[in-house]
Amino acid sequence: MNKTSAFFLSTVIAATAATSLRAQEPGAFAREHYTTSLKDVCPSPLYIQKDWLAQAEHGGLYQLIGAGGKMETGRYSGPLGATGIELVLLEGGSGVGLGDGETAYSALYNGNSKAGVTPQIGFQELDNAFIFSKRFPVVGVMAPLDNSPTALFWDKATYPDGFKSIADLKAFAESDKGKIYVSTIKRTFGLYLVEQGVPSDVFVEGYRGDGENFVTNNGTWLNQGFVTNEVYKFSHGNNWGKPLDYLLIDSLGYRNYTGMLSVATNRLEELAPCLEKLVPLIQQAHVDYVKHPAEVNNLIFEFNQAGLAASWWKTPMDLIDNASKVMVETGVIGNGQNATIGDFDMERVAEMLKIVKSRLDERANPDVTPEQIVTNRFIDPSIGLK
Repeated sequence: MNKTSAFFLSTVIAATAATSLRAQEPGAFAREHYTTSLKDVCPSPLYIQKDWLAQAEHGGLYQLIGAGGKMETGRYSGPLGATGIELVLLEGGSGVGLGDGETAYSALYNGNSKAGVTPQIGFQELDNAFIFSKRFPVVGVMAPLDNSPTALFWDKATYPDGFKSIADLKAFAESDKGKIYVSTIKRTFGLYLVEQGVPSDVFVEGYRGDGENFVTNNGTWLNQGFVTNEVYKFSHGNNWGKPLDYLLIDSLGYRNYTGMLSVATNRLEELAPCLEKLVPLIQQAHVDYVKHPAEVNNLIFEFNQAGLAASWWKTPMDLIDNASKVMVETGVIGNGQNATIGDFDMERVAEMLKIVKSRLDERANPDVTPEQIVTNRFIDPSIGLK
């Protein structure tokens, strides 16, 4: 080998080693893949107010920073890839990441009193966006979750045929074999099920992530839970440890968009130049997260293990890893009816307005329309799960 060839080979080896090292550095993927310049169109720092504590459902947002960001109580921050701006993800939950009585959407107007800031983007649920369309009017600009992870679960041995429809729930109520434990039947999907004819006396209200009723009644009750959380926990422990089956609430006709990224209506045009470039990045980050979730899953684990979300909020690695897989398998994250991730199905939005129309009160705009609540204006239709 002559000197020129040796020099060339050593240069290639050094470059390859450097590339490999960069790929292993925390946040390297974000820096190498999210390069659209945002510094002239987006606020920096850009604050996103989450609806709950760090979990796999938020993985696509953490993906924008990757590992190596700054972990602090109630927030995770760092450069948004190589876009030139800082991103801050604020923890949610009234009385936890937010002040008592505050929500991710009220924070867009009144601020997050714990963080001391007014975020530009906040999480919202489609049903609540209609219900609060006068008091806290927002516009959803992307739906990270195509389906809600909320489910009813049951013991497979007790109910081997399972439940697939509202008719099945009515039959369960008539059988008097057990109860359905949910958070409430005064609003959201609980009220919807009662409106669809499931007898109110089969429900027990008060579910807060607990399984006491399910366990003490030996699995004869149906239980509310998240397919990304409680279903796995009870299948593998939680004083139960036996196989479960479940039914997503979306399958019963309450096709709510949960965790949709929203902005205050009166700031939409101000933020539009930012959203035009930012939303496609968020779409791509969600695709990247579900394809290769390891870096972000480990980040979420470390953040929660350190007690930075809440001292009692722990998410074991096996739970997070399972959640990132289950979200894709069940369509919680997906393209929906087309080839695009994060867009809104306007027929589905109109269906939700029909469902909640009778519930609208002084908090709502009585003439609210689907087009006032969500928009696909900033969505890149070419970005989706392949």
